[in-house]
Amino acid sequence: MTDDEKTAEELLLAMGDYTPAIPEEVTAHFLAQSGFQATDERLVRLVSLATHKFVADLTNDALQHCKNRQAARKGDVRLVLTTEDLAQACRENGISLRKPPYYADTPAGSSDAG
Repeated sequence: MTDDEKTAEELLLAMGDYTPAIPEEVTAHFLAQSGFQATDERLVRLVSLATHKFVADLTNDALQHCKNRQAARKGDVRLVLTTEDLAQACRENGISLRKPPYYADTPAGSSDAG
């Protein structure tokens, strides 16, 4: 058994008692929709864990974009995460986002002057 196989086996054994943040039922549903039939529940947990890490990394990247954008403004110190922050983080990870024609970042009647 190679070191990679040992590490993979240890990871799968450690996953036995792990409860992922993304429910296994949700992961199994989307795996099935994509045509993948998972018979080993540990594999579904592993995909849930990888998905959770990806979403957490994407969210952290969006937060960094938000902080950088807010740093350019001198007076306002509160962080407001926008769709553009998320879109920038997605672009860095190879995900293309487009707003539907009826989407607005700010509610009608409010102004972003400041």
